[in-house]
Amino acid sequence: MMINRRNFFARSALAAGGVMGAARLGASAEALSAAPGQKPGRIIHMVADGMSHGTLTCADYLSHHLHRRGLAWMALMQQPHVHQGLMNMRSLNSMVTDSAAASSSWASGSRVKNGALNQLPDGRKLTTLYELFGQQGWKRGLVTTTEITHATPAGFAACASSRDAADLIAAQYLERGVDVLLGGGHKFFDPKRRKDRRDLKAEFAAAGYRVMQTAAELAAAPVDRRWLGTFALSHLPFTLDQMQDPQLQKAVPTLAGMTQRALAWLERHDRFILQVEGGRVDHAAHNCDAAAALRDLMAFDDAVQAVLAFQRTHPDTLVVITTDHGNGNMGVNGSGSSYGQSSTMFRKVARVKYSLAEVMRRLRRKPPEIVLAEEDQPEAPAPPAAGNSDSASNAPKNHVPGVKEIQDIVGGATGYKVSDRRAGWLRAYLEKKGTCVYELMNSGVVQLGQLMGNYVAVGWTGNVHTSDYVLVTAVGPGAERFAGFIQNTDVFRHYTQLAGIDFENPRLPLLAESGPAAGDVEPLEEYA
Repeated sequence: MMINRRNFFARSALAAGGVMGAARLGASAEALSAAPGQKPGRIIHMVADGMSHGTLTCADYLSHHLHRRGLAWMALMQQPHVHQGLMNMRSLNSMVTDSAAASSSWASGSRVKNGALNQLPDGRKLTTLYELFGQQGWKRGLVTTTEITHATPAGFAACASSRDAADLIAAQYLERGVDVLLGGGHKFFDPKRRKDRRDLKAEFAAAGYRVMQTAAELAAAPVDRRWLGTFALSHLPFTLDQMQDPQLQKAVPTLAGMTQRALAWLERHDRFILQVEGGRVDHAAHNCDAAAALRDLMAFDDAVQAVLAFQRTHPDTLVVITTDHGNGNMGVNGSGSSYGQSSTMFRKVARVKYSLAEVMRRLRRKPPEIVLAEEDQPEAPAPPAAGNSDSASNAPKNHVPGVKEIQDIVGGATGYKVSDRRAGWLRAYLEKKGTCVYELMNSGVVQLGQLMGNYVAVGWTGNVHTSDYVLVTAVGPGAERFAGFIQNTDVFRHYTQLAGIDFENPRLPLLAESGPAAGDVEPLEEYA
């Protein structure tokens, strides 16, 4: 099986001399390799949040369709000195982890309950990787497409009883002197939006940080000051939506762009650790939104390429690429006689223009989400949503679209010509007259995702995290530690030992399966 898989990628992603990711990787295999026992001076930990195995497969197929090459991540796996592993990501209280407990396990070497950040149920606070590395003089960076205070980046640097304590997490970043902070979450630094009215923007600036809110400011930022860049009020927009909005393209940097700038800042120093997160893969999976999840994973892969380009000139860099958990377990379902229509249907993903969250907003006639801070908004008001001639302010609170409206809006946003029968099913559900047999997926946007399965042949087992052992790809000094089957808590031990740090946090034995529920630790409605 492995031989066939290797031959497949050799013929597809690696064969042509003009293939961007594969050819460049092949030419630099020696630079990517490292002798066993060698220690890194730089560590880059990359997380495609919420990526199931099937999501990676589908993104690679979509990349072949759109770009005539596979993912750089997949091409990297074919290199002889790259190490592959599987990792158990369970939390202290469940075989299914949330992002806070997952990141905390990497950053503390101790499992915590879902929803907590580096804090045990008995209240004991754990010392994080970024605290330990900072004490040893390592520079530290966090880059994400979510709010910079969100669970995965926060897990490396912050400590809180709840991942929802974003105001506290933002302040801890300042207290702990994290050098580079790039992502969303402007509202948690803005005195007009913080509950305590604390002006963290001003405090970061007073502490010597360059405070930024636009891509242009990031591009021009001097590297002799630390950075705080928050490029959206909440999370950065889905890549799919950003592709359709020139204003957002101009104002909001891509994950690859933020990663390149972070590396430009960090490369002046001999020792640094950087976490890069493609966080909106997870959010799209919560919506059963194949197109948005795959476009954000491809954007994450662009960041992977940027990191590997950096490593070619800095061979003392350890790169670890992984995810914190699966989500929804998407996959292409066999369609047509002898499954002969599966590929044709899946390629229709490329026709989808907007995320399902945006499509549902239009169906419900809700006003557009405010993405940028007031000072970064365009002067002209945004045009009305396609297929909606009524003012959003005059629309009913819970507008139920008619069959024709569903067909027009879904068709215009995705290319899917929905039949009267199927549009009627969705309308009945939105009108609260339909039923959802699997109650966990009892959500309008998720049902829209199920409807889209008839168009793109993508199915989902659910819309929440899964218990999968996750893929780990490692290259560079120390990469051999990540081969085979490892535990999430091993990451902390590997990173600290490679940095010459002798430290262990307290641990607790695994708890019996218990709360909280998924909806109690992660705001699923927010992503929709």
